Amino acid sequence: MGRAPKWILRSATSMAPRKTTMSMPDINVPRRLLLGSTAAAAAGGLLTGFGTGSLRAAGAQEPQAVSTPGYRPFYGRYQSGIIDAQQEHAVFAGWDLSWREGSRKDQLRSLLQMITDDASRLTSGRGVLADTEAEMAQIPSELTITVGVGQSLLEVIGQGKIGTMPAFAGDQLDERYGQTDLLIQFCSQDPTVLQHAVRAVSKNLRTLTRRRFVQSGFIRAKPGQEAFRNLFGQLDGINNPKDQAREQAVFDDSWIGNGTTLALRRFDMDLDRWDEVDVSGRDFALGRRQADGSPLSGQSVDDPVDLAAVNGLGLPSIAANAHVALAKPAHAAQSIHRRGYNFVDAGRSGLLFASYQADPQASFIPVQHRLAAADALNTWLTAVGSALYAILPGIEEGMYLGEQLIGLP
Repeated sequence: MGRAPKWILRSATSMAPRKTTMSMPDINVPRRLLLGSTAAAAAGGLLTGFGTGSLRAAGAQEPQAVSTPGYRPFYGRYQSGIIDAQQEHAVFAGWDLSWREGSRKDQLRSLLQMITDDASRLTSGRGVLADTEAEMAQIPSELTITVGVGQSLLEVIGQGKIGTMPAFAGDQLDERYGQTDLLIQFCSQDPTVLQHAVRAVSKNLRTLTRRRFVQSGFIRAKPGQEAFRNLFGQLDGINNPKDQAREQAVFDDSWIGNGTTLALRRFDMDLDRWDEVDVSGRDFALGRRQADGSPLSGQSVDDPVDLAAVNGLGLPSIAANAHVALAKPAHAAQSIHRRGYNFVDAGRSGLLFASYQADPQASFIPVQHRLAAADALNTWLTAVGSALYAILPGIEEGMYLGEQLIGLP
């Protein structure tokens, strides 16, 4: 490869000069054997070729990535799975790294190189190295694999700062769903392809990390629409920013050029108590009509939320503690892009609230503080998981995720 394009160089504040060789290894050694017998050495920087990209089989030919309908691009300015159309199935998986002796930055570089190789293969319909079920990766399913890191790994890298998620009123957090070093979001239209991708990546991380959680979710939106019914029966995902406004909310002035942040919150829903609330009570708590998603201040789902509107009695159409009143951005800097999923897990049901934004300190966190303090829906919602991640910038082919921050040896 030649030098990275300008949109990559702009964010590479301390990146070493680009090399002309691929940074990912292309080897015939089975990945399972490599990880089973030499992962500790590789993670510790002892398997030098793996860390630098020089471990290559002579004459090895890498198949070209599939570029056909049903496969979303892995390479690009931004990672996929953020502002592109939301798929129907998702898994959010979090890992903590198992550090060994040696440079932690080198270990992290090797880990991200391996994830990049696996993700680029799976999203283009190919199995990972030594994949025993490669056929399961071939089905066109619009698979995306999106990688983020916590503040702990930014400190290892020595670049970037997003902080950690603060405590919010009413949280009853379960450490199983808390902050991890590494977060990978898998999304697909096919749950079988999705689960294969999760398992393939997880197997290859097994000796280098400890997996903390796997959170699975689902939605079903009407064709051409973003909104979906959550388990309260309400239309979720309404009023997300669109097009250029979305891109600005997610990427402009972010922690690093072409990267963003992900706030992941897990909410349990008390569906039994929700069943006791009549339709008007539900509409009052949300500030929108359950039937069609229109705000109580308007008649159409696309009508703006007007907090100054009054009803026939001269009372506010939307209560001050209604969800939409508190969630409404106070100014443009508080805009976020929501990409949530329903979940049903071991008798518990709820919402995986995934929010992408450029600066969580200016947008997500102040809005979440308002909601946690007074949202009428809190009667039936309990936050049990909470974490914040830096989503790495997109890359061009021949690079690895995070290379703009870590650089080449």
